Amino acid sequence: MAFQSPKIDDEKFAQIFQKAQAKLDELHASLKFPGGCVGFVLPDGRSGSVSTGVADLKTQTKLKPSDPMLAGSIGKTFVSAATLQLAQEGKLNLDEKIERWLGNESWFARLPNAKDITLRMLLNHSSGIPNHVDDGSFQKAMFKSSDKDIKYEALIAYVLDKKPLFAAGKNFNYADTNYILVGMIVERATGKTLYDEIAQRILKPLKLDDTFPSNKNVLPRVVNGYFQNKPITADGKFTVNPQWEWAGGGFASTAEDLAHWARALYAGDVLQKKYLDEMLGSTSVGEGKGYGLGVEIVQGKFGKSYGHDGEFPGYLSDMRYFPQYKIAVAVQVNADETPEAIKFIASAVDDFAQIIIGELFGEKLSETEKLNLQKTAEDWLKLVDAGKFAESWEGISAELKVKYAKEKWQSALQPFLKKVGNFKSRKFKSVIAFEAETVTIDFESSFAKLSS
Repeated sequence: MAFQSPKIDDEKFAQIFQKAQAKLDELHASLKFPGGCVGFVLPDGRSGSVSTGVADLKTQTKLKPSDPMLAGSIGKTFVSAATLQLAQEGKLNLDEKIERWLGNESWFARLPNAKDITLRMLLNHSSGIPNHVDDGSFQKAMFKSSDKDIKYEALIAYVLDKKPLFAAGKNFNYADTNYILVGMIVERATGKTLYDEIAQRILKPLKLDDTFPSNKNVLPRVVNGYFQNKPITADGKFTVNPQWEWAGGGFASTAEDLAHWARALYAGDVLQKKYLDEMLGSTSVGEGKGYGLGVEIVQGKFGKSYGHDGEFPGYLSDMRYFPQYKIAVAVQVNADETPEAIKFIASAVDDFAQIIIGELFGEKLSETEKLNLQKTAEDWLKLVDAGKFAESWEGISAELKVKYAKEKWQSALQPFLKKVGNFKSRKFKSVIAFEAETVTIDFESSFAKLSS
């Protein structure tokens, strides 16, 4: 169910802003990543952003909310949206074989599953093409050629003549290579560069003024990033050329711009309903997640959310839109491949969504929904004692820690669940432990009655 948007006065907005800043500062003090930003858009369209830490460890320049970072694979959302706009205009067909657009290329026949792949399969990663990013020779080249002008056909070369991972359309494997091919198709269908097409269709109309192509190894506005605790720039140049991403990512942005983008795209301001539905139709990828046409779909503690995460050496980003509450949240950190940065990005969107939802909707939530705003299993157990039970409860946590055997948890939790009627005959569907004090419990069927 969707909640009616509440009235948000200046005082309420200030409370959200202050709590977001305090939470971000708390996470920074605890995890000690270089710097981080959070952007959000509220149901009434009002937006804000906060930052913490530094843009550069050497100079100790303070990080500002308006400082862009490389957004990694979030760029796929721009590519997918532009592609679907072309489809709704009749210029592309999602279920047409890509051979129509790329069949004349000298390398096309050497592409795994070449003659069986459709545009839709590229967008939802069901083509069976391996990911060129996983190729060892690509990884070496990426770190050795920061000054080289990248030809996008060179990226395709890393997967030519390789065995398909599976028959086209029969499984899921995330691969930047799919989106490199989509980018080529967009350019052939329009006669324009991919970046020009996205700028005209998306960035300019939505006034995403702090979002721009990362197609050079010098991007003056972008803050320094840190890969495995080492700076990703030297003498003002990236040591890893951002051109390697292109249609697999390819943009720098701010957290606030990304939040605006998530809201516009998934609330229906960019695509006709038919094509937004096409985008959001998903393939399950496990752990409560699905993948549509350039969108990650997560069933989480605040219901279903749509978005994408992104990684480029030195930077991590995530953005999500929560349709039940009509809010969008995006986070960025200028660090990568460190436990601290990974832990931050794993939970930050939910951490800040929790603040906003609690402030705006707290009084309207049912007891079970309010529970999702708590941090421990203790409150859930109190509901059991009070004669209330949620068939599926998700605790809030920083990251998935351990998945326990059903039998172990059934034994461990039995003392707490004595009041649940006919407990012994109920089977656990799944049990996941997040942190020591937080658990998620799903049963194969709901309880018809609670005993005293």
